Amino acid sequence: MNTVKHDIGLEVQPITGALGAEVRGVDVTNLDKSGLSVLHALLMEYGAIALHGQSHITLNELREFGSRWGNLDVHGFAAFEGFSDVLRIRKDSNNPNVSSNWHTDATWKAMPPKITMLLAREIPSIGGDTIFSSQYKAYEALSESMKSFIDPLDAQHDGRIIDPKLAEQPVTHPLVITHPETHRKALYVNANYTQSILQLTQRESESLLKFLFAHSTNESFQARISYERGTLVIWDQRCLQHAAAADFGEEVRELHRIAVVCEERPSR
Repeated sequence: MNTVKHDIGLEVQPITGALGAEVRGVDVTNLDKSGLSVLHALLMEYGAIALHGQSHITLNELREFGSRWGNLDVHGFAAFEGFSDVLRIRKDSNNPNVSSNWHTDATWKAMPPKITMLLAREIPSIGGDTIFSSQYKAYEALSESMKSFIDPLDAQHDGRIIDPKLAEQPVTHPLVITHPETHRKALYVNANYTQSILQLTQRESESLLKFLFAHSTNESFQARISYERGTLVIWDQRCLQHAAAADFGEEVRELHRIAVVCEERPSR
């Protein structure tokens, strides 16, 4: 795929035909309103964008940039350096776990994140990508009969596997949502948090969700984003699932995460 140059000096390299683009030539601490509009348009077009060359930005500058997209999500876990809206994601010998399961962030909230940002502070010498899957493509690949069947259904999402104090009770979202900005339909299920379909029996729900979980992460809907130190990845939670590639052995990987909350609940 060819690199595209934009008027404000950005170089944009699409990653796959499904989603994703790498972006160079931008400094998020020195971005005017026009530049922010270009990044927003790229995010709407590609779903996930990797802005390389942001290693100089501080946590406050990251938060300020995120706030230009909307209100920041207070995740509810331990604050990082005094910020309750910043999450430190670190894998090392003391913290060996990697979130390699496919998921969409915090769909167990009534008002989940609409956008998430990850800033790479320390990266392994090889591996450690984040993999994304387009839920636009997943929905569009279904038969018309299946679309008609699932369009009116609702699913229950439960976050008590993450923290029973934060997620006191399940929430309900449509199985298929309409993106409020692009107006495209997307599947809105994920194996981490989607527990059941309200209108179906338990056996019917389990069978349909098993199919949708596998279908929604098909390789043809995917793209992998590789980090450099200082890469800032921004992605749209309303149309993507993601997973971390746990393929970097004993090396250290540290990312700083912020998220921007939806202005309205996911809807048809």
